[in-house]
Amino acid sequence: AEYVAATSCVQDMLFAMRVMESMGLKVKKPTQLHMDNQGAIDLANNWRSGGRMRHIDVRHHFLRQLKEMGIIEIIWVPTTGMRSDLFTKNLGRDLFETHTAVFCGNDEYMKN
Repeated sequence: AEYVAATSCVQDMLFAMRVMESMGLKVKKPTQLHMDNQGAIDLANNWRSGGRMRHIDVRHHFLRQLKEMGIIEIIWVPTTGMRSDLFTKNLGRDLFETHTAVFCGNDEYMKN
């Protein structure tokens, strides 16, 4: 599920990159994709298939191709460092304040 979700995310990311490039903006490559699931990262880094991975549709494996082409870079981030969790999960106060401060543009924002 994480691997398929990453594929969907990268599709949206590619669209945003194309829009920015069409506006004349420079897009830094490779663009970073942060993931906290080591199994999904291993699948993106490993061309072997078979066993339990046979059920994943071939169209989802273009993540590997983009990585090899240097368009994306997959980076492992611990679960506590996933900024998007602010929008998708119930967080404790400390994590909520940390992530909110980053989105507000100031890591010290919530400490005053």
